[in-house]
Amino acid sequence: MAALDFLGIGSNMQLGTLLDQLATAERLPLKALETQNTAYQAKLSGYGTIKSMLSAFQASANSLAKLDTFGAVKAQVSNSDVMTVATGVNAIAGNYNVNVKSLAQAQSLAGAGQLKQDAIIGTGTLTFEFGVTGGYDADPASPTYGTYVNPTFTPTADSAKTVTIDSSNQTLQGIRDAINKANMGVKASIINDGSGTPYRLVLNSEKTGEAMSMRITGSSPELQALAGYDPVAGPQPGGMKEVVRATNAQLTINDIAITSASNVVTDAAQGVTMTLKKTGTTSMTLTQDLDSIKAAVQGLATAYNNLQSATKQLTAFDVKSGTKAALTGDGVLRGIQSTLRSVLNTPEAGMRDGAATTLAQLGVTLQKDGTMSVDTKKLDAALAGNLADVTALFGGDGTKGGIARRLSEAVDTMTGTNGPLTSATKGIEQSVKDLGKRYDSMSEHIDANIKRVQKQFQALDLAVSQMNRTKDYLTQQFSAMNNTNSK
Repeated sequence: MAALDFLGIGSNMQLGTLLDQLATAERLPLKALETQNTAYQAKLSGYGTIKSMLSAFQASANSLAKLDTFGAVKAQVSNSDVMTVATGVNAIAGNYNVNVKSLAQAQSLAGAGQLKQDAIIGTGTLTFEFGVTGGYDADPASPTYGTYVNPTFTPTADSAKTVTIDSSNQTLQGIRDAINKANMGVKASIINDGSGTPYRLVLNSEKTGEAMSMRITGSSPELQALAGYDPVAGPQPGGMKEVVRATNAQLTINDIAITSASNVVTDAAQGVTMTLKKTGTTSMTLTQDLDSIKAAVQGLATAYNNLQSATKQLTAFDVKSGTKAALTGDGVLRGIQSTLRSVLNTPEAGMRDGAATTLAQLGVTLQKDGTMSVDTKKLDAALAGNLADVTALFGGDGTKGGIARRLSEAVDTMTGTNGPLTSATKGIEQSVKDLGKRYDSMSEHIDANIKRVQKQFQALDLAVSQMNRTKDYLTQQFSAMNNTNSK
């Protein structure tokens, strides 16, 4: 039980209750400081919300300040089974006929069958070289079609990689693992073909293209017999055999021959990435992506309206209850709104004669309730009528000018290091720190006063208790004397 709970017991006075009441009265000024701190914190939160909304609005403005936004091109292919297409920022509108004659392939080699996976093969090294194998007859009308005639192998400079096989990995499984651990662009695996000697080592190049053809040399007869492969030597009694040839993709775009080591063909048509899926023909149509431009304009309006909605909530005043929101009447917020409206309503200088100079001429207008509205029909007409003028109105020449750039610069000014929003935020943060110091100082002073009064009450309690005991003693003595006299 706390010492305060015993206060007043000796004197039979309500000193504990009285001290509680005095402490409550002493702490009333702290309640006022707590209320002020809550208001400050609400302001800081409000400023944070506005800054976040301004950042989102600036991002939408920055998108419209980029010329790439207005140069976006979208692609359509008539046969998506043949290929799919993605466009980049530098793609150019146009029509193309594409004929995919062959796909790029990665070479695959398969070894002779082995009885067991864990039987010892032998030690030594396997040397892998990568390059181009020539001499393949790809003419269906030729009697040697599908075979190599006088093959050649041209290795790529510095492409040789060596794998060491020792006593720790000289089995079929160990050799497979050693090749994979070498991380040289070849994946090894073991397949079971179901025969009497079913286990076969299979080597696959990780990359497509004819330059990834392999030549493999074993330093020992055992390793050469297992994994050796020389494309120039022709059919070999042991070692590896080619089951899939390394080839480039072959295609034409508007009858122009294209060769690619990969089935992902980049910039054969400017700014276009084609992913080849099968042989065949298809058309590819690249058109100006007006939908993405309209989405960017609508994004600006949405971001602005979100800012307005947050502003409305943060400056609300409830007439019935007489309560106000965190930033009701805030001058910084009024300044931000005024600045943005000024930029949005100021005509763009330097436009050609007859071109739109305001957003309203494109169908982007501010409504009576402060929100931004986009008239899609009017915007469509402006985009179709002269895309270059719309581009210049929003983005200037790409480095300076343009309403979107001016909006972004205005946000930078308001939220920058010396901007009004930053200054106001720092001011409130300093006020919170000062208030905290006042609170701590006042709290210490109040605690000291309460302790002083508590000691006085304890002394009073003791004094009254002693007086009561003296009174009781004298009363008993007088009573005893009266009883003796009566007898």
